[in-house]
Amino acid sequence: MDHVLKKNISYLLILQNFNYIIPLLLLPYLTRTLGAENFGKISFVLAFISYFVMLTDYGFNTSSAQKIVAVREDKAALSRVFWSTTFTKLFFAICSFLVIVIVLRFVPKLDHLSTLIQIASVGIITSILFPVWLFQGLEKMLFITVLNVVPRLLILFATFLFVKQQADYQIALELQVGGAFLGAVACAFLVWQLKIVNFYLPGAKDIKYSITEGWYIFYSGVATSLYTTTNTVVLGFMTNDMYVGIFAAAEKIVRAIISLLSSISQVTFPRINVYYLISKEKALEFGSKLISVLAFLTFIGGLLLFIAAPLIVKILFGLPQYEDSISILRISSFLPLLAVVNGIIAVNILLTFGLKKEVASVVSFGGIFSIILIGPAVLFFQANGVATCALLTELLILILLIRQLKKNKIILKLNFSPLMKTIQKKSLIK
Repeated sequence: MDHVLKKNISYLLILQNFNYIIPLLLLPYLTRTLGAENFGKISFVLAFISYFVMLTDYGFNTSSAQKIVAVREDKAALSRVFWSTTFTKLFFAICSFLVIVIVLRFVPKLDHLSTLIQIASVGIITSILFPVWLFQGLEKMLFITVLNVVPRLLILFATFLFVKQQADYQIALELQVGGAFLGAVACAFLVWQLKIVNFYLPGAKDIKYSITEGWYIFYSGVATSLYTTTNTVVLGFMTNDMYVGIFAAAEKIVRAIISLLSSISQVTFPRINVYYLISKEKALEFGSKLISVLAFLTFIGGLLLFIAAPLIVKILFGLPQYEDSISILRISSFLPLLAVVNGIIAVNILLTFGLKKEVASVVSFGGIFSIILIGPAVLFFQANGVATCALLTELLILILLIRQLKKNKIILKLNFSPLMKTIQKKSLIK
């Protein structure tokens, strides 16, 4: 592993540790202070707005990062990619705001959440101003780390200071959204101050090219949201804020773990593309090692999560209000294993090998499966049904991805022996 990659992984681990630890510090405080119902309101609103953030991002965190890798030594080409991506994101953001206005006007179910949705929509602007894909492609993770960690620390202290009772749920949301926005503004200023790019006014062809290049990744993201974000939204529409809060409390633990480990796949994505340009075998060797390590860690973590679920819920959320979160957490305990492995195979392997259509097809099938299953699951089993639906969908996607690997004769050589030997040595030392 070379020096640059080691540094980027180190910065990423610092970032993800903060992204993981800070929400975990806030989670018990917010669930207890706000109560399940108000915590459910915030969770539903953030899930709802994430659709529009996803539209604005449009898969650029992958497609544009990939393009940046290829042109990072050419400032003119780099500038063209940057501004074409940014203007395309602006176009999608305008479309998003228009849709939000229409939805709030014609969907009575959202009337009581209208103010919260408007506050959360600031996240769409944050998406435009924070070009994660630029720094990913340049392999300069230090900037992303600092500009994420500092606002999150401010959010942490401000939440403890200003959120004191159940009625403060709007303040809690404002702090969360506002902190991220300030970090994005600082990032935009940094890009300008360091003169990383020159200004370039993209034409219609540039924007069309950006949309075309990112289509399959965006399509995959939409399909993915059908069995992730949509679960929370459907639960909210079919039940009430209380059920959403109980589900969201457990899900946030699981999603934090997935985010922590999936980010390693994100930071290694540019590197595996570099290896692919050298040789396919080198890229596959690197990808195989990545899957072996993360699959092993998530399997052990899943076992621990399943066993410790009652204790975790009792300590973090409190009983009896969140007692139903125990079964949700247990059902979801091996979700990180499936989600992380699926992410590496789909993005780091199949996308690197140019199989965008195949990835889109697999994820679409998973999304359709989830949409068919989610309604009856919520109807009969409420929040437990949502957790089960998510687990079965990820399992189905893993099977379909393995099928694609075999079909395209991509052979991954997984090796868990070194990891097992390391554990055995540590056990003997103890």
